[in-house]
Amino acid sequence: MNKLQRLLQSKNLILTVCAAGIGGTFQYGYNISIINAPTLYIQTFMNKTWLERTGAPLESGMVLLLWSFTVSVYPLGGLAGAVAAGPMAIVLGRKMSLLVNNIFVIVAAVLSGFSQMAKSFEMIMLSRFLTGVNAGVSMNVQPMYLAESAPKKLRGAVALTSASFTALGLVLGQVVGLRELLGGEESWPLLLASNAVPALIQLMVLPWFPESPRYLLIDRGDRESCISGELRVTASPSLSSGIC
Repeated sequence: MNKLQRLLQSKNLILTVCAAGIGGTFQYGYNISIINAPTLYIQTFMNKTWLERTGAPLESGMVLLLWSFTVSVYPLGGLAGAVAAGPMAIVLGRKMSLLVNNIFVIVAAVLSGFSQMAKSFEMIMLSRFLTGVNAGVSMNVQPMYLAESAPKKLRGAVALTSASFTALGLVLGQVVGLRELLGGEESWPLLLASNAVPALIQLMVLPWFPESPRYLLIDRGDRESCISGELRVTASPSLSSGIC
């Protein structure tokens, strides 16, 4: 029986992977992608906002500088999230870290969604930083959670799903960013705020899945919960992760 057949036998494991991925590395790819389509619209918004504030338009070089900063704060947020991921995973647990991580995206979605109404391009910059923090946390915690939850024989296959969700996010972000959908001149704030949807989905579904067996056993010393959670994910003693 090959790895794919074993994976298909474990419905709970597949659902766990999807629940972790939709609000995890999917967001990383999605948030990289959605910022591309409205580039000109956001630059125009920056120039218009500055003109209303000061009475003078921005020079083209300054517009480019502001836009470059808006884009570059995303990886800076990712660095901050990567640094915070380890302590979060230990203190909160793997699953709870993923759930709490959605707060960054939801706050970011509110900021970017109302930025045009508030006439503040600074809100977009802060929004991008927060989505970067979310990406930094998820890129570290999601593979950890899935690797510790998966059976030994499927651990490699499950680990590959993190990259798959990133690719899926990149593709879907390009699709949603089409002018016919949310990439138009009037709808770009909704495009930037659309990352709240995967976050809300994860907040609704991930709580139904167990915590990482390794975290339950080693960090919390709860062997009974470790065994129970392991069986809930694998649905079969023969697919044990070997941790408990």
